[in-house]
Amino acid sequence: MHARSARELSPAHGPTPDSAAPTYGGFEPADGHAPGAVDFPRLVAELRSQSLIRNFAALAAKIPGQDLLPMVKADGYGHDALWVARTLLGRPGLDGFGVATLEEGADLRLGLAERGRSTRIAVFSGGTPWSDDKGHFCERYGLSPVIATDEDWVRFLAGRWAGRIPYELKFNTGMNRLGLSLGGAPSVIEELKSRGAAALPSGVLSHLASGEDPRCALSRRQLAAFRSLVGSFAALGSGIRFHLANSAATWASREWRLSGLTQLVRPGLALYGLPPWRGARARDLEPVMTLRARVVTVRKLEPGDRVGYGGAYRVPPSSRGGRHVAIIAAGYADGVHRLLGAEARVILGGKRERYAGRISMDLSAVTCGPAARTGDWATLLGPGIDPWTQASACGTIPYELYTSIARRVRKQYL
Repeated sequence: MHARSARELSPAHGPTPDSAAPTYGGFEPADGHAPGAVDFPRLVAELRSQSLIRNFAALAAKIPGQDLLPMVKADGYGHDALWVARTLLGRPGLDGFGVATLEEGADLRLGLAERGRSTRIAVFSGGTPWSDDKGHFCERYGLSPVIATDEDWVRFLAGRWAGRIPYELKFNTGMNRLGLSLGGAPSVIEELKSRGAAALPSGVLSHLASGEDPRCALSRRQLAAFRSLVGSFAALGSGIRFHLANSAATWASREWRLSGLTQLVRPGLALYGLPPWRGARARDLEPVMTLRARVVTVRKLEPGDRVGYGGAYRVPPSSRGGRHVAIIAAGYADGVHRLLGAEARVILGGKRERYAGRISMDLSAVTCGPAARTGDWATLLGPGIDPWTQASACGTIPYELYTSIARRVRKQYL
């Protein structure tokens, strides 16, 4: 298909035949050299499979006897959900994978193909609000929806989906976001008793508001409510699996006293090698991703010179000999947050540098030494960069930093 000029697309002229389509600079695609196949790396996310596998093992060791349901929503927290799933598929203790939306689940199912045919894929929020159309979608792609409101439970039963597709029930223990009401649990249990074993959910779960702080009042209330819920559902037999812990609660599993209470955990951030809260002791975790940007030029600035939009960075007039800045091929359109400030760090030439001025759409400036050269690589995320400090520099959390990484960032799988 040829590109069309503005003249060709003008209603006054209409499209011209393909034979009349213009060429640009005499370019004609050759075998293996279509534009999409050309490699001009400017910003690269390196993904290490062994780090991912070791993180999985470290989390499993934190909570022996429980399976792991890795969360791969938001494209695996920016790490490529399909790559994550393929890397972990078949690992001992793997329960399945968790996604947020129905579309994410379908994409994962199709991507795993025959190798992941029997792998459980749980959809955590995409089932709300429930409809029969969503039921047919789950049936077609082998997805397990999480039913998470009282209204959805009524619709789910009315459509006779219990016993037709696997599903889970989520209860609100205090976060007050999604979840069936705790007060309705007795009627849910009675309804399930009347329908028989085939209609039982495969899992019952809740979500913690402060997984990193098991001692706070809300955490204690949530834990007590979940314990009561588990005791009530025991009347339905042993076929239901219970889960509560995210990355933070998994890392603090002893304080949460999960042994004997739940059968699986749902790691997200920690799976990708990031501490589950600021200051968490996470020596066994390895960052799976290293985000690196290429230096496209180095500038020598004189005292008083300014950099970027608004001239936000100024070389101190009193500085002797001026300063050097490296212009790197990374901007907010790539997911590098515009609000990154002086606290944020970049590693260039083995040294910790700072952003200089405002982040642009496609470019950023960072401080550097005179030895920096065009073609060097600067590390923006990964080993040596604390993700919580980096996130704090722009008023956010690591979850947002990583899930903001744009599609145009090239991924390399190591």
